[in-house]
Amino acid sequence: MTTSPARPASRRGWAWAWAWVLAAGVMAAAAVRAPGAAGDVRAAAAHLDGLRLAWLGVAVTAQGVALASGTAVQRQLLGAGARLRWRTVFGLVLASTGVARVMPAGPVTGGAWQVREYRRRGAGTGLGVWAVLAGGVTSTVVTLALLLAGAAVAGVGSLPLLAGAAVLLAGGTAGLFVAAHRAQALSRWLSRRPHRSRAIARLAGAMSGLSRPLAGLGSAARVLACTGMGLLADAGVLTACFGLAGLPIPWRGVLFAYAAGQMAGRLVPLPGGIGGVEGGVLAALTLTGTPPGAAAAAVIVYRVAGYWAVGAAGIAVAAALARCPRPGRHRSARAATEDSTPQVHHRVTPSRGSRS
Repeated sequence: MTTSPARPASRRGWAWAWAWVLAAGVMAAAAVRAPGAAGDVRAAAAHLDGLRLAWLGVAVTAQGVALASGTAVQRQLLGAGARLRWRTVFGLVLASTGVARVMPAGPVTGGAWQVREYRRRGAGTGLGVWAVLAGGVTSTVVTLALLLAGAAVAGVGSLPLLAGAAVLLAGGTAGLFVAAHRAQALSRWLSRRPHRSRAIARLAGAMSGLSRPLAGLGSAARVLACTGMGLLADAGVLTACFGLAGLPIPWRGVLFAYAAGQMAGRLVPLPGGIGGVEGGVLAALTLTGTPPGAAAAAVIVYRVAGYWAVGAAGIAVAAALARCPRPGRHRSARAATEDSTPQVHHRVTPSRGSRS
């Protein structure tokens, strides 16, 4: 009976070990490639015509809008089930973004950390999982939509093919919305199954915990709008990095390059999607006519100013939040102390002169 809790922990330990082994292998391959990569970096740096710091304010503003939009999405998904202040959710979004950008399997790691912090603040595990999972799915859907829109603007691919992909994406999104609304009914149906196995029982519990769908089409539209605004602001960071590096901005291809880099980075289970983001952005920019050297220079500035800087700030916020005491902890301790204090009840005795 005492060995059962150790199995999930050992599995998680093996998963982390394999993730770090994979990261070490990629780092070793990068070290072998370093002499050739140094020449590429020097060639890219030759395209930097002096940094224009005026664009740094644009990048910071765009990043702030992206984080504020992510905060609005999380508050909308949490709804009235969690009374968390805007400042608290903003800090959690920034911290989870930092964790996602510096840890292996970043989106999964950052999401798990965010769910734990929601639980510590009284939101509940089910509501936290729903908010993080729904936010991640919505971000992926909107990123795919931006990828198709960017490809159409840049002239990559045929318009009928892009239109068909957009129709399939819209249909899949509508199916996910309907499935979210039917989660409670599916949970009840699974709970009534005779001879339920442990897997079915766990699935029913998960569906019951995730059965907090959006209230309606209006709420779904607000979540999609806030997510789209945040991703467009994040694409504005990439645009500002071109100006910061003193390079001409490829207006037709920047949206396609941003979306391609985001999707490629999510497929690489390494810290910050190393290799995936750079490869996606470089390939998309080159495909749309940007010179490779200029594209590489812009990507270097983007990764430093618009990616790793935010990751470092998020990790600092996560460390600060980890040191904060658990909300309500002191209040519970004081309540427990008051409950354990013996209460002295003074018995009121009637005076001898009084008669009933």
